[in-house]
Amino acid sequence: MSSAFPLQAVEPISCQPWCRQGDGHPDERVREDQWCLGVEHRVLLSTEPTELQSDGSTEQQHLTTYLLRQANDTGARVFIGHGEGSGKSATLEEARRFALEILARVDGDEV
Repeated sequence: MSSAFPLQAVEPISCQPWCRQGDGHPDERVREDQWCLGVEHRVLLSTEPTELQSDGSTEQQHLTTYLLRQANDTGARVFIGHGEGSGKSATLEEARRFALEILARVDGDEV
């Protein structure tokens, strides 16, 4: 079913200082689509095999992280992912604890 009236965009949000778009996301039609996304940081996984892409090229597998915040969230989150799209978002405190666990493993602590 279509409407004779064009859909109106929702009011722009106040973007986070780190938001890549930074314009309040005025073209989104619903509040749930207004996300601030930070710069993506990748770490290539040198011991993992490359992955075949849909265009026939290959890409080294990687871990990825960036900041994100949806319009109605109470705070920013950190996305921690593997490859394109798969991953989880964590609160800043959860991400901090995870980073400390990684550093402890790197430093040789097994407890």
